Amino acid sequence: MKRNHQRFFSFLISVVLVLALVGCTGGEETADNGNGGDEAGTITSIGIGTASVGGALYALGGGFVNVWNSIGVTASAEVTGGSVHNVNLIQSGEIGSALISQGAGYQGWEGIGLFEGEEPAKKLRTALPLHASFIHGWTNDDSINSYSDFGGKIVCGGPAGGTSDEYSKEILEILDVPVKEFVNTAFADSPNMLRDGMVDVFVCSMGVPASATAECASTLGSKIIGVSREEAEKVMEKVPFYALMTIEPNTYDGQTEPVETLADVNAYMFSVDIPEDVVYEFVKASYEQIEDLERAFAGVKDMTLENVKNLRLPLHKGAYRYYQEMGVEIPEAAMPID
Repeated sequence: MKRNHQRFFSFLISVVLVLALVGCTGGEETADNGNGGDEAGTITSIGIGTASVGGALYALGGGFVNVWNSIGVTASAEVTGGSVHNVNLIQSGEIGSALISQGAGYQGWEGIGLFEGEEPAKKLRTALPLHASFIHGWTNDDSINSYSDFGGKIVCGGPAGGTSDEYSKEILEILDVPVKEFVNTAFADSPNMLRDGMVDVFVCSMGVPASATAECASTLGSKIIGVSREEAEKVMEKVPFYALMTIEPNTYDGQTEPVETLADVNAYMFSVDIPEDVVYEFVKASYEQIEDLERAFAGVKDMTLENVKNLRLPLHKGAYRYYQEMGVEIPEAAMPID
């Protein structure tokens, strides 16, 4: 009888340990990596870190949900604070994938700039080159014609701590332009603040056109403000991951002229912990369904094999396998390290 009690007690301990291990997975991604991670894992569900509702990343995240579903994985587009927040979510293991501006990803990887003093985000791996996020602002104030005119104004940078907020503050600091006040709100609410005169300018870093910025143009008749070439050159001396790019004419209602400004290229990024085969199947399906993704967000047109050259962080080995099969030349900065 005593031996039976001991066996039963040992069984209970085993059950408790198993339950504890299951609880530690966070419930989002479920992977069985077989022999020490050599074999493909099984993912049943995954979260996609996006940004605030009304931004381009949120719309695009919804499109990628359908791609995941097509390969048998349940996915959800998660509202977050944007790229900076998404880097932290992947590094902490709270989410398996996210849409991230490479500027934020690079700074997180190096532990510099926006991530100064933090542990470098070495779990990040790139997979897909996406659209460029253009730095631009919207105003109804006739005295504002450039970022240098923001001095003494009330500026809305979207969600607190997001890329739009942090990049705008950094740019204005480099240009030595002291604003009266920075305020924060969801992208979807930013046009309302501009309409009601609560802010003088709404600034953002996002793909174009996005619903919040399109509303400024079509409903409010607001004026678009880019970062001039002279301003951009000052910024790029301090922040080398930016590129000088152009928002093409007629991107927005009433915008008949090109708008030159700074831009930061976005990427679909994964945690290194997501199995190789899962990422391979996802990347393959994404390119096969690119027309459907464009219906979610027109900027997906930039998700080309040619633009893999714009990736600046190591590729996830699942994405690398797909690009090898397609004969894509990989830039040195994006070569896998696993």
